[in-house]
Amino acid sequence: MRSTFKVLFYVKKGSAKPNGNLPLMCRLTVDGEIKQFSCKMEVPPHLWDVKNNRASGKSAEAQRINRAVDKIRVEVNRRYQELMQTDGYVTAAKLKDAYLGIGIKQETLLKLFEQHNAEFAKKVGHSRVKGTFQRYITVYKHIREFLPHTYKREDIPLKELNLMFINDFEYFLRTVKKCRTNTLWGYMIVLKHIISIARNDGRLPFKIPLRDISILPKAWTEDISRKRRYTP
Repeated sequence: MRSTFKVLFYVKKGSAKPNGNLPLMCRLTVDGEIKQFSCKMEVPPHLWDVKNNRASGKSAEAQRINRAVDKIRVEVNRRYQELMQTDGYVTAAKLKDAYLGIGIKQETLLKLFEQHNAEFAKKVGHSRVKGTFQRYITVYKHIREFLPHTYKREDIPLKELNLMFINDFEYFLRTVKKCRTNTLWGYMIVLKHIISIARNDGRLPFKIPLRDISILPKAWTEDISRKRRYTP
């Protein structure tokens, strides 16, 4: 369900500067939760139109203030959309932090995949073979299709990866993509390799050992010992 979201600008009365100007503030309201932050600018009290959330008049100063207000509003809305795409939900606190640049850099699965594949492509024909590279490309495409299909989002933060996500992807490959056992096994090993990169680089906040993440379907884990070992 989409959040209720509102952006409001106001001047902070009782905090006048020596020149009489008031600090301009931005208030974010998401599902009833309120957070505010300073816009890092001052507004002459007589210029501020409380009803319209803007400076009144057509003076150069009023236009300067309104350009700044519009810029902040656009950026806040952009951050809101990004959080909805990556996290699937937004809070006022998260939105404020995102706008201010606190923890704004989200490490996501598809971004990590893209970085990995770009580096892998440089090694094809040297230390890596094209067939393995193509497998990574295919799994990337499947995950890009799986996320909107199952999670209604375009990407997912690495911090949200868990056993349920992995099992859901395995189920998607088995049912929607109609992958056979050997193909499915190879794809899941690719995903496990990408997850191991994130964990080894410290990009995963959880400390679950990979050996405890049972990413292989239970119905045929007994057959793994008889299969040729796959090295990504």
